[in-house]
Parts: sequence; structure tokens; C-alpha cells
Amino acid sequence: MSEHHSVIIIGAGLSGLYCAWRLQQQQQDVILLEARERTGGRILSADYKNSQFDMGPAWVWPQLQPRLNQLTSQLKLEIFKQYSSGTMLYEKNQNEIERYEGQSSHSQSFRIKGGSYQLIKALLTKIPQSNIHLNTIVKEINKDNLEIHTIRDGKPAHYTADKIILALPPRLILENIKISPALPEEISNTWKSTATWMSSHCKIIFIYDKPFWRENNLSGEVFSHYGPLSEIYDASPENEEYYALTSFVGLNSEQRKKIDEKNLIDLSLAQLKRLFGEESKNVSDIQIKDWSLDEHTASELDLTSPMQHPEYPQDIPKHFWDKSIILAGTEVASEHGGYLEGAIESADEAITVYGLK
Repeated sequence: MSEHHSVIIIGAGLSGLYCAWRLQQQQQDVILLEARERTGGRILSADYKNSQFDMGPAWVWPQLQPRLNQLTSQLKLEIFKQYSSGTMLYEKNQNEIERYEGQSSHSQSFRIKGGSYQLIKALLTKIPQSNIHLNTIVKEINKDNLEIHTIRDGKPAHYTADKIILALPPRLILENIKISPALPEEISNTWKSTATWMSSHCKIIFIYDKPFWRENNLSGEVFSHYGPLSEIYDASPENEEYYALTSFVGLNSEQRKKIDEKNLIDLSLAQLKRLFGEESKNVSDIQIKDWSLDEHTASELDLTSPMQHPEYPQDIPKHFWDKSIILAGTEVASEHGGYLEGAIESADEAITVYGLK
């Protein structure tokens, strides 16, 4: 027996939740299917006591991101300026560190108070909990009756819909969902070439009781050609109950597989000591998230993708089967692919394709 809904959204990240909220405002019968046991997708906060730290996207640029700016206002979320005062460091090698004054790459960046997951928490207050089916892995979509075959909580479950919004990275759709009849080759080839945002990254956050780098007139911002951390920034929350340095590991996913987590952290702490001195050893907590190990984020193709911000195709096919299946997600945004703004932009585009304003 199938459960029928007017609109079924697959994926409960920012795009999927925002789509659901907007469609719900139009009195649409809409549910979300999410493979994870949580919502938010790549928006993920690590909690340490009373503070939250972004393991996924962290920065917003209100002057450049009108949709996100409007959404944070609607949801009554506040933003605060990224700390960037002081000297930036550039590590050429383990013995040579250059210092630069007033050259932060994030002087115009902001973050959301309480972490980016506040976006997800606020949207969840707008959507009935019963409309979000977690632990629901979509295995197949059939054109006939728009039938969706899933494994929900370990058991088969079936749904049918009038419209389906796939709020997932295109490569994950291709790798995990059987679509019958098969997609035209031009669509599948374009999707294959569309890298999944965040999928190649590993983020480590070092949490401290005091901001020793600030006390030494350092911004916390570092670029390194030696590593293992290639970029470091101040990630202290706005409440400043604790302080933090967030970092991106410069090793690619294949290189990271050859080094265990303890060794990676030991090498990272040794680098922090080179950069910031003995005080960097006084860590209160360390949080690590390797997105390439997340089966609901990284496809096989993503494991060999370059680590820089992807270039997204402007002409990616965003709907098929006479617009009965529509894509959303930051990878398919027309302008802001690979940003939180892109997740909202693509959701707005999906709803326009659906036929709603």
C-alpha cells in the first residue's frame, strides 16, 4: 500500500526544508523523505557545553546574498561579524612563517549567532514533525504514478506523488536512486560532472577556554603550503563562552585515508604550535568532520574531485518527465552554487518550475 502526497521532497537539508515551508504556505500537501537520522544535510553544528561550532558551512555575506539575508530576517536570526582583526599568517614551510597586517580574506564575512544550524532549527518550527520522515532511504523512482520505493527504518515503504522535488546533489541521485525509465544520457552526463559541495573537505575545530591568538594580536587566519591544515580561521561563537580555531585539512580524501585520525590531529596540533606557540596545546575539545566519509554527502566520483570550490554548470537539467520531477539544492543554483544562498535560490527556482510564485 502506498502513501500518496501532492508533493514529496527527497532530502531535508536547507533546500528541502525551505521548499517544504514555502509549499506549505501555499496549502500544499507536502512531506519530506530524509535518509539521515537528522535534518540539515551538510549544515551541521557540533555542541560543546553551551556553544555551537559549524562543521559544515559557516559564513554568510549579507551584502551579496539577498535571499539568505531575507530568510534570516524572516526567521528572526541574528548574524555577527567574523573576527578578522590582527595579523594573518602564511606558512611557506615548517621553518618560514610570513606575517601580513590587515589582509584578511574574511573582513566582510558574517556568521549566524548560535551556528548555521539555527537556520534548520528555525525552519523545523514551521513544518509539522509528522511531515518529515527520517531514516528513509529512497531506492527507486518509477515514472508510472510517480512511485517512490524506500527503506524506512529498515523496512520497505512506498509512496506516490503528483510532483517530486529532488533536493539532493545530482551525483548522489545517480549513485543511489534507480530512476525508471533511465535518464537520458545528456542529463546523467551533466549530473556526473557536477561536483558535490563540501564532499571533499575535512574540517577540524580546536576549542579553547581563552583566545590566546587574539591576545597576541593575531586574527587566527592562516594559509599554509605545508600543512596538514591549509586554512585556519577564528571560529569563536558570539557568546564567547569558549573560543575556537576552525581549520580545513589540506590533504585530499585519498591522502586522508592513509593516515588515522589520531595522527592527523597530532600533526595538526604540531602545526598549531609552530604557528601560535605553546598555548595552542591547551585544547578543551577537538571536533572533526570528514565529509568524504559521509555516505549521504560524498559519491564515489566526489572522492577524486579537486578540493577547491567547484564551478557549477549554468545549463544543468533541473527537471524531467514533463516537470513532474524537479531538482533543488545548491549544486543546481543558477548563480550561487555551493553556498547557502544557492540552496535557497535553487529552492525558489524549483517552486517557480512547479508553477507557484
